[in-house]
Order: sequence, then C-alpha cells, then structure tokens
Amino acid sequence: MKNRILYFISLSFLIVSCSEDGLNHEAKSLVTKQQLIELAESSPEAALTINLGVEDGQYAFMREYSTNFSDTGERADDFGQKSIDLGVDLLSNDAVQVIDHWFSNYYSYQGRTQDFSTTRIIWNFYYTIIMNVNSIIGQIAPDASDESLVHLRSRAMAIRAYSYFNLIRFYQHTYKANPQAPGVPLYAPEQDINDKSRGTVQKVYDLILSDLSYAYDNIEGYSRPSKEKLNRRVVAGIYARVLLETGTNDALCAQMANTAKNGFALMSADEWVNGGFDSISNSEWMWGADINAESSTIYASFFSHMGTLNAGYTGVIGVYKTIDARLYNAINDTDARKDAFGDADDTTVPYASYKFYDASGSSFIGDYVYMRASEMYLIEAEAEARSGNDAKAAGILYDLVSTRDSGYTQSDKTGASLLSEIHLQRRIELWGEGFAWLDMKRNNVNLVRDYDGSNHPAYGKFDFDYDDNEMRFQIPEKELDNNTEINEVDQNPL
Repeated sequence: MKNRILYFISLSFLIVSCSEDGLNHEAKSLVTKQQLIELAESSPEAALTINLGVEDGQYAFMREYSTNFSDTGERADDFGQKSIDLGVDLLSNDAVQVIDHWFSNYYSYQGRTQDFSTTRIIWNFYYTIIMNVNSIIGQIAPDASDESLVHLRSRAMAIRAYSYFNLIRFYQHTYKANPQAPGVPLYAPEQDINDKSRGTVQKVYDLILSDLSYAYDNIEGYSRPSKEKLNRRVVAGIYARVLLETGTNDALCAQMANTAKNGFALMSADEWVNGGFDSISNSEWMWGADINAESSTIYASFFSHMGTLNAGYTGVIGVYKTIDARLYNAINDTDARKDAFGDADDTTVPYASYKFYDASGSSFIGDYVYMRASEMYLIEAEAEARSGNDAKAAGILYDLVSTRDSGYTQSDKTGASLLSEIHLQRRIELWGEGFAWLDMKRNNVNLVRDYDGSNHPAYGKFDFDYDDNEMRFQIPEKELDNNTEINEVDQNPL
C-alpha cells in the first residue's frame, strides 16, 4: 500500500493544465548541406538521426515525451507514436477506457475538434517528422553515386511516406471513399511541392506511393544496426499497409507483405500471453523502439497507460483500458490469446487487459513495437482473399492463427465470409497496437458501443456510421490561423 501511495503522489505531478497556444510544425533542427556531407562521410546514420532529434542512434522523436511541448504543454497523453497508436484503438469499438482521464479525448471523440490539443498533437507530430526528413531528401540526388547517401535518402522518404499515410487517414475518410476529397498540405522540396492547401487525397497517396517505390528499390543492400532503424523489409511492410488501404494493387500488396515477414519467426502462444510485448528482441518484432532508463518517459508512457499490472495511470489510478465484451466473447476458448484478457467477472475490472506488461516493473523501460510479422501474415491473407485466391489466403491465415489457437482449423470459407474471418483475427491479434479504428474506416464498419450487454461507460457509449463527420479529425485551429491557403470553408465539418 505504501508503494501505491508513493506512485500516486508521483503521478499527481504529471497531471498538469493543457496549454492552448499556437501551432508550430517547423523542423526542430535543420541540417545544412555541408553538415550532411560531413556527417554522411563519417556516419550516414548520424546524418539521418540528427534531423529526427535522435540521440545515441535512436529514433528518439518517435517515442519522445511532449513532442509538442511549445504548443500543448506537457501532457501525459503525448509520448510519440505509441500514444497515437493507443488513441487509435480507443476511437474504435474494440477498446474501452473505463473512466474519464488522460486519453478520454480520443475515446469520447472530443479530441477530434479543431480547438482540442489532441488534434494538434497528431498534426504537429507528423509534420515535424516530415519537415525534418525533407531537409535531407532535398539535399541528396536520387541517383547519388554514394550508396550510403542513397540508403539515407531512401529511409528518409519511407519515414515521410509513413507520416503522410498516418496524417491522411486521420484527417479524411478513406482513399476508396473519394480520392478527390480534400487531403492535407504537401511538402516535398525535391519535387518542388510546397502546397499549403488541402489538395486532394489522391495527391497525398501519389506522393506516399512514389516515396515508397523509391525507398524500396534503393534501400536494398542496407544493413541496419538495430530494429529501431528502417530496412528494406520494414519499408515493404509500410508499403503493404498503404496498398491494403488503397486496394489498388492487391497482388503487389500480398507480395510486399510476404517480403516483409520473411526472416521473422512468429512468437509462441505462451510468449504472446506472457511477455510478448515489451522486448524488441522478440523474434516477431520487425520495427520498434528500444527503451532504456535514459529514454524512458516514466508515467507518460505506453505501459503506464496500458499495463494493468504496471504501476502507472492504469495500475495505480485505475484508468483501465479493457477489451470490448463482444470481441472477447468472439475469441475461441481454445485460443491462448483469450488468456491475455479477463472475463466479465475479473476481480480487477471486467474484461481487463493483461496483454501489455512491462517486466521491468516501475522502471518503465519496456520496449515499443511499431510493426510485427503477424500483421504481415494478416495483410497478405487479406490481399490474397481480395484477389480471389481463397485457398491461399486461408492457408496463410492458418499459419498464423494455429500458432495461437490449438483448436483452429483451416478455414473453408470464401469471398466475403473469408474476409470477415481475417478481419476478426486481425482485431484479436493486433488489439491495442493502433489499428482498430483505422481498420473500421477502411472496412466500412460503424462505431457501435451502445448495445445490449455493452461494457462501454456512459461517456463513451454512442454510435456513429463509418462515413459520419465524427470519423475524421478536424484540422487544428492554429493551422487555420497560420495557413492562408486553408480556412474555415476547407475545414472538416463537425
């Protein structure tokens, strides 16, 4: 009890007021051409990482605390990519936040409006990355003779594509809904693109796909020093994600997912339930962040907010993130993954999640996962199914699910029924990792939280159709104030 009191006191210092100051997505530190040349000669890795705010060779900005401090103040729901991933799931049907606290702006959908810090955090986070990598991309010729510079440019372009891909899915409906719908501002100096208007969704995806095509073709031969860095397989994984979203080339989507997952062994069912989500050394992890005592953001961290058994906002204050009752009941009893969640009678909280646990305890040095091989199995299976290759898709799905569920047999479903099975397995496998809401939008699934037997609390118990205005974020108010080419007429409606 004494320890719990001490943790509560420490946490209380993190609960601060939110600053509502102006938007600023300028680059944090721009490297000059001469600096780039000097760095590339001594260490190409340093040349990339200096522009991402990286320390000791780590992609620090992606897991930095208060990425938007100057604009939003210190916030415990702003710690880089994993804070946004957490928010993505809380926007969905599948995750529940039991009390109104940090991250409730996502769960309640209040954070999508232009005057909230939540939308500014997302906007600023990705545009900061874009502005920084642009200062590298624009200074390296696409056909540079130095292979290390080409690899550097390739990785920068892949990160830019990754950032625009996340942005466009927050601030607009899906590509398939309307490619000519308003997009987001585009900045690509090497193509003389400096378009501060919203343009179109198509233009955004054209740049994303162009970046990924170049990155995939030109990163070949690069050997990364750690899983924190992008390599060709991770680029293929990002490429597969984008093609799954657009639905424009299912064959290439399947090919990229297959390429991405090769060389990564699936974790065992026991490992999935016990310790599969806090170490970058896991055989299945493709890309992530290696957190240590120096880089830990302590209570403003993923495990503080998601680790039911960790001393943090969840484990101490009780801001539990639980699984939706319908999804829990849809998991087979023979599926080991069901053991990572409590049932309706769980003594901690109904439908508690035990999937994420930082074994370091109060040190908060559990690693962050950005991409796993299992996701690639699911993408490949879905792409094959959409191509009409039902038997092949079912076989790929079986290769994954049979490692989790001892009672699972290969599906004999076809068409839409097979796709529904793949989507269910995706919801189970990737729960809490940042996919659920975006998948709902992609698959035209309505938000339905108000149902008989719902375990969603009153402040989040409401329904929206997949194409309602609520299913996209508004552009931050400060962007409207500062960007003369976007005004209230261009804003996503309430």
